Amino acid sequence: MAQRKTNTTKRSDQKSGSTSKKAPASSRSAKNSRQSTVYEDKEPLYSVIWSYSWGKALYLLLGILVLIGLDFLIAMNHYDLFFTVLGIEIIAAMLIGWIVFIILDRFKHKELSEMSDEGSEE
Repeated sequence: MAQRKTNTTKRSDQKSGSTSKKAPASSRSAKNSRQSTVYEDKEPLYSVIWSYSWGKALYLLLGILVLIGLDFLIAMNHYDLFFTVLGIEIIAAMLIGWIVFIILDRFKHKELSEMSDEGSEE
C-alpha cells in the first residue's frame, strides 16, 4: 500500500491563509462610499411609478378602489345607500374635473395670446 504523507502545519497555514483573503481597507472604503452615493441619488418608488403614464393610471385605479371600498363600509350592505353615495361622488368628480379643465384651458389660451402679442410687437 502506498503511504500518504501528511503535514499538519501546511494544512493549518493553507486554511488560514487561503480563506482569509480580504481586500485592503482603502478599497473597501471606496466601495462603501460609492454605494452610499448610489442610494442617495435614488428617488422614492412612488415618484418613479408616478412618472410613467401607466403609473398614473394605476394610482387612479387604486384611488377608485379605495373610494368604492369606503362606500361599502359606509353603506353596510344597504345597496340603495351605496349606489346613492357612489352616484353623488361620480357627479362631484365630473364637475370638479370639468371646472379644472376649463380653468387650465383658459390659462393656456391666455398664455398663448400673450406670447403672440409679444411676438407681433417686435
